[in-house]
Amino acid sequence: MRIASLTAALVAMTAVVLPGQAQAATGPHHWMYTEDDNPGGKVDFWPNGDIVQLCDQQADGARAELHVYDATAGGLVMHLEAVGDGVCVSRRASDGGRYDLAENHCFRFNIQLRNNGTVVNPSFDQAHWRNYNDAKANCD
Repeated sequence: MRIASLTAALVAMTAVVLPGQAQAATGPHHWMYTEDDNPGGKVDFWPNGDIVQLCDQQADGARAELHVYDATAGGLVMHLEAVGDGVCVSRRASDGGRYDLAENHCFRFNIQLRNNGTVVNPSFDQAHWRNYNDAKANCD
């Protein structure tokens, strides 16, 4: 009985700390899918904590690719790739450096699928989201 309880506790803790999975975040939440007929990629953005998660949602050989640009200050701040059905990669402000996105800035998120070095057409999509911790806002 005691071993079963310990095993259950360990399984529960493992589920919480799997790498690549964004943990529950508070505040506003933005998301977008690739534009293909079976969206193979998804990006989620939580401004509170600057959490960016990219997921590959299909076992089709293509990888989900994300570029994040600071549209206010200019320049690429992040490039992520995820490959494999259900595989997600995440970055957050606590990772430091370029992952600590400037508050109140507008960020452009470009998502697409790439297969053998070629962009899957159509899959490209983009959104402009402002990094406000307490409000969901697109950029003007």
